[in-house]
Amino acid sequence: MKRVNLFKASLLATAAILTAPAAMAQETATPVAAPTAAPGADPVGAPPLPMDASPAEEAAYKVLDKYCASCHQDGALENGLTKSKSGFGHVLDMRRLAQDPKFVTLGDHTKSKLYQVIAGGSPPMPDNCWSADCTPKAEELEVLKLWIDGLDDDVEEKKFVSLEELHRLAHEDLQKQPTNRRDRIRYISLRPLYNDSDVSPENYEAYRQATVKMINALSWNPEPYKWEAVDEYGVLMRIYLPEIDWDQHKWHTLEAIYPYGVGSETDPYLSPLKHMAKTEVPILRADWFAATASVSPLYYDLLGLPDTVQGLEQLLNLDMVKNIQNEQVVRAGFQDSGVSTNNRLIERHALGTGFFWTSYDFAGSKGRQSFFEYPLGPKEAYGEELAFNHDGGESIFTLPNGFHAYYLNTAEGERLDVGPTSIVRDDDYSDGTGEVVNGISCISCHSKGIRYNDDGVRDVAMSNLSLSPSSRQTIDAIYPGNDVVQDWFKKDQQAFFDTLTSAGIDPETTAGGLEPVRGLFVYYVDHFVDLQQAANELGMPEEELRKRMPFVGHQFASLMTRLEQSPIARDEWTAAYPVLLEKLTDYRPYVNDHKPVANLTHTVAAVVKDTPYEPPVKDDHSVYAPPPAKKHVPDTTYADVAKPDHKAYDPVAHSVPSQSHLTVYTDKPTYSVGEGLQVYIEPRHDCRLTLISIDDRHQSCVLYPFPGLDDIVIKGGSQYVFPPKGTLRTTHEGLETILAICNGGHDAIDLHTRDTSKVSCAADHKPLTKDQYETVVNEVLALDLGDDHGKDKHSPAGVDYRGVSDHNPKIVKSQISVVVTAH
Repeated sequence: MKRVNLFKASLLATAAILTAPAAMAQETATPVAAPTAAPGADPVGAPPLPMDASPAEEAAYKVLDKYCASCHQDGALENGLTKSKSGFGHVLDMRRLAQDPKFVTLGDHTKSKLYQVIAGGSPPMPDNCWSADCTPKAEELEVLKLWIDGLDDDVEEKKFVSLEELHRLAHEDLQKQPTNRRDRIRYISLRPLYNDSDVSPENYEAYRQATVKMINALSWNPEPYKWEAVDEYGVLMRIYLPEIDWDQHKWHTLEAIYPYGVGSETDPYLSPLKHMAKTEVPILRADWFAATASVSPLYYDLLGLPDTVQGLEQLLNLDMVKNIQNEQVVRAGFQDSGVSTNNRLIERHALGTGFFWTSYDFAGSKGRQSFFEYPLGPKEAYGEELAFNHDGGESIFTLPNGFHAYYLNTAEGERLDVGPTSIVRDDDYSDGTGEVVNGISCISCHSKGIRYNDDGVRDVAMSNLSLSPSSRQTIDAIYPGNDVVQDWFKKDQQAFFDTLTSAGIDPETTAGGLEPVRGLFVYYVDHFVDLQQAANELGMPEEELRKRMPFVGHQFASLMTRLEQSPIARDEWTAAYPVLLEKLTDYRPYVNDHKPVANLTHTVAAVVKDTPYEPPVKDDHSVYAPPPAKKHVPDTTYADVAKPDHKAYDPVAHSVPSQSHLTVYTDKPTYSVGEGLQVYIEPRHDCRLTLISIDDRHQSCVLYPFPGLDDIVIKGGSQYVFPPKGTLRTTHEGLETILAICNGGHDAIDLHTRDTSKVSCAADHKPLTKDQYETVVNEVLALDLGDDHGKDKHSPAGVDYRGVSDHNPKIVKSQISVVVTAH
């Protein structure tokens, strides 16, 4: 990778030839490489190399320590960082990193985000580096390449399990069951994960345990459900519905919104299987199940939880006010819970099944919202004069089988699906919107049960002589102090560990470095579908899909090219799936209540157009903002999110990556030097486009806007081809990254033109300074705040944009990296 320049583009109409920028010089400061520990020493607080580390692991560890650890390794952060950047803090935990599909694709460095960003992608890494002097050398990149490419050496090649084979396995198992049980037997399938070559054996086992955990988390049966192998591959879980206290109606709730149900006249096993089970969907995918059943309101519905806390108390035979008044509770209060933005008070009640912990959360920390000044409450127990004023709460309680259930509510007791990001946040999921979504956020946060914290109320309140003696006696009883509180934490956590173990779940298991259910959620929602996965989900190996592709209509061509270059987001894939299933297989989709997303990119819209699966209503492409949400107030409260505008079971809504509003891809994945290249850009909404080219030496320039080309608004649902005249020509081998940025804000769209000539890839381009580069990027990403200063900005999920990121949610980015070879 001896390149110092980027693309050359032949724009035939303007006769302009793009040449590369010279190395980006940093004029105001000398570049400094990321600091590291002393030679031969492990970085302070960082995970050491495994005792049995291979030479490849050892070499990769040194490179990652040198360039990445100061920002992305908890315990080794530098430069004043207290939290790892982007929520990625395990870059030196080599075994965990290798199992994290977000960053590493087993056996393929070209698909691994870790390699892409280090080799010159966006954002550039290290991000304090602005010249070739502080970027990884070619030999260091080779070290990472060899480590990643060798990760699948020990992975056993497996036989592909097709849809027909899956149906055979389930049919054979169901035939073995007593005839009077068959109509109450269902199956959960891990087939897509089993076939996915990017899923390691360790992660597959974690996903299996996640499925068992999710099933138990929705069960009122006193006995934990346990995994029982029913087929030779280990891809099916048999569920006898009464064993999880379900009936056919509850299963039908899932069946009615399942987007992957199929029918067939040629599959010899599917129709008999449906007939015996007396259902149209006898098998659900484990990843879809974990992602969908864990999101409220469906989570509540499957557990049968009532609409109010008062109803929940009746269900559980619990009287919280009586327990508080009789001093039969244990309390602890603290200011930093890791979830709540302000004060948080937690309270334990005894329950026949174990415990009921609930929290009192506050929108502020002053006056009656400070439990340090008003440690007694709520008003239902102590009256208006003595009580604090809280805004809502979150509860965790034990089900009869020992697993945990969760509940969010307002101060008045009204049930919530999602907590307000201004009061509580889900930071366990760095790619999410920040919303606390019941129950996936709670399952993830409480991966090991109750979370420990120290009480800060008792000592303060007992020293407050302005409180009456009787009040201090009450405080003495219900705030027993840290030793007692910690004992309860330990006892309740151990009970949860014992429950997990009894169901065959290792409490320390992670999937891709995440709590297992969250890991399975992320696998479904955030891992975009490429050609290999598309074939897998359609029930065939990749080579078979390639054979069939030439025989479908021309309207499929762009999507097939895109699947090879730029994976498709989950919400768009479910829109295209039924059409592809009909065109490419002998199966037909099972039509139910599932509703695909309305705004589609050009390639997907072309596939579903004029089919029964075309969305009936198209959103206004001219408005990037999501459908109008509830009126926003500066200090959002629990009450503001108490009544959602819609009751959609949509896990995608809570994930930023899967809300893909911009697609960028090229006509091929690999190019030879001198070969022409075209870039395809497909936004879902009208926007102003900027294209930035980045090479693997972190040298950058702006491809679009470009002198001589009209700076137009790209229409939502359309396809823009760059360059519109002529072609881009690669000049050197290596890795090229095209970063597309689309600004859908009204201010950006209303602009008539932009001047990017100072940072353009045009022939007269001058070397960029750090300040010049940051100026153009800041202009591209400028917040369109207008007069309201962003107070009414919402993410596509409908939440305050401050809960998503520091940037305007109307800005979307996407990138494609292509390999350029010498021949």
